[in-house]
Amino acid sequence: PNSRVFVELNGCRFKCMFVTLGTSLNGFIMGCRKMLFVDGTHLSGPYEGTMLAAIALNADNHVFDVAYAIVGGETNEDWWWFLTTLHECLGGLKPVIMSDR
Repeated sequence: PNSRVFVELNGCRFKCMFVTLGTSLNGFIMGCRKMLFVDGTHLSGPYEGTMLAAIALNADNHVFDVAYAIVGGETNEDWWWFLTTLHECLGGLKPVIMSDR
């Protein structure tokens, strides 16, 4: 429950995908510091693109995955889509967001 997956297509071709699992979302809201770390990494192999991720630290300072997305590149437009979609999933919660950008 509460898991969210959004997939956008460009015609019949894949454009982007956002995933957050309900347990990850609830775990972040209920048990993690309200700080998200976001970063992206380029994918290699037969399917190129970029994976964007949002992680947090739990009470034991272990990495806690909150959400990820597969997008075409690490562009401002893709980051805007990822962060806007993440914001919608978090409801009224406004965590501090840390990034290297």
